[in-house]
Amino acid sequence: MGKISRQVNLTDFKAEYKVIGKEVNSALKRVFERGYYILGPEVSNLEKKLASFVDVKYAVGVACGTDALTLAIKSLDLKHTDAVLLPANVYPTAFGVSLSGLKVKLCDVDPQTSNINLETVKKAYAKDIKVIVVVHLYGNPVDIEPIKKFAKKNKIYLIEDCAQAVGSIYKEKLVGSFGDIACFSFYPTKNLGAYGDGGAILTNNLKIYKKLKLLRMYGEKERYQSVLLGHNSRLDELQAAILLTKLKYLKTWNQKRRKIARKYVELLKDLSIGIVKENPWGKSNYHLFVIKVSQRSKLMAFLKEKGIQTAIHYPTPIHLIKTFSHLGFKKGSFPISEKESEKVLSLPMYPFLKESDVYYTCKAIKDFFKEKRLLDIQ
Repeated sequence: MGKISRQVNLTDFKAEYKVIGKEVNSALKRVFERGYYILGPEVSNLEKKLASFVDVKYAVGVACGTDALTLAIKSLDLKHTDAVLLPANVYPTAFGVSLSGLKVKLCDVDPQTSNINLETVKKAYAKDIKVIVVVHLYGNPVDIEPIKKFAKKNKIYLIEDCAQAVGSIYKEKLVGSFGDIACFSFYPTKNLGAYGDGGAILTNNLKIYKKLKLLRMYGEKERYQSVLLGHNSRLDELQAAILLTKLKYLKTWNQKRRKIARKYVELLKDLSIGIVKENPWGKSNYHLFVIKVSQRSKLMAFLKEKGIQTAIHYPTPIHLIKTFSHLGFKKGSFPISEKESEKVLSLPMYPFLKESDVYYTCKAIKDFFKEKRLLDIQ
């Protein structure tokens, strides 16, 4: 194999740091000079600004997005016999839900959006379901209003998993402002990513907010005065300072992602592949740009030879993961999620991705299908 002449990364933290490095260093210096590292002014300031950004009343910083889901569900005072409904194609979400102690129930997704919709929710509905977790997968907003009405009618809590969707828009409002609770992840690859782990929980409910503040730190009302069995899940000051720096750029960076996505769509439109595009009811933040292809492994290998990184989000639906075999589902239980898991492929996507790299990537994909057609003819 010849030497790779070009490298196109799935994401590029170094490119981001070149733009905001001085500000990040200044923010970290501020924390170091203060000498306060856990649940201090940086976290408090981030919570206020994040709540204001999404247009909700309260935010609670936690250690990661998985903890955000677990604590969010625990804050609802439900019974262990109650169930949580979530999509079958959202691998990371299943862990946060399961760790809450409630039963996990799954539903299939819409093949056009890769998200749940009212129809898939109704099909899976049972009386023990007390929470619906709506996951805005890849940053693409779920059509949430019909699900919200259904949840309200049936006295079900609605939680938005916005781990991939910070800054995504549904009908002129930011996602995270529709559910009873919204959960965010600040994993480094996210549109608003820390330089480590981090997460946040947002709500308009004062009772839930107070419970969440207890749950994130040993259930303590006062130091060493625990009133319930809580976790140790705290967002640290260093990560909060970094996130405050990056929050100022989020809207601009999301706009750049949308521009890159439009270019991808334009260049790939003539190929017989599926593309997860923005829905008519909102704007994706394009955390990921995802295509759907039949010969995925061969295409991945072909692109790797060209120096183009790709990834799969996610290769196996929840019900076919060994950890969740106890749920009792089998292959064929959620056919759309299973089909999606065999075809989805994430292409390079980040705000500083050069247009020339988008052209290079799309040309490589076209070359693959051209070679495939020639082989098929032969």
